[in-house]
Amino acid sequence: MERVLVNIPSNPIFERVVRASASELGQAIGLPPERVEDLKLAVSEAVNNAIDHGNRREATKLVEVVFVLEPDKLEIHISDQGQGVEQLNFSRRTIDESNLEGGMHRGFGMYFIGALVDDYEVRSSQQGTVMTLRLYRKDAIS
Repeated sequence: MERVLVNIPSNPIFERVVRASASELGQAIGLPPERVEDLKLAVSEAVNNAIDHGNRREATKLVEVVFVLEPDKLEIHISDQGQGVEQLNFSRRTIDESNLEGGMHRGFGMYFIGALVDDYEVRSSQQGTVMTLRLYRKDAIS
């Protein structure tokens, strides 16, 4: 198991650093190009959530991203230093025009993340929120 740690201030400009790291690591472990793109988009969305909603763009609060490379998967932990969030069930969200017209935009980022990765979970407390994303290496699964 190998680990790569990236800490960024809660400023959206630094999200690019994490996205570039995700791209490099995805390529390094042999993910196909379309999976690398999914990884980059999911990590970007999760980091932006941590910056905007978790840390409320307070630059003194960090977003920590840990990439864990295992033989069968890439696991990414995105942690903020916010006050935590209520546990919501994002898996049942459906997108249709009536939702969008009605202003129901909250939580769509989580829906997209769930569609881009193989598995994810969110743990939240008053010390912050940790989102874990997983992409399984198809060639490693027998």
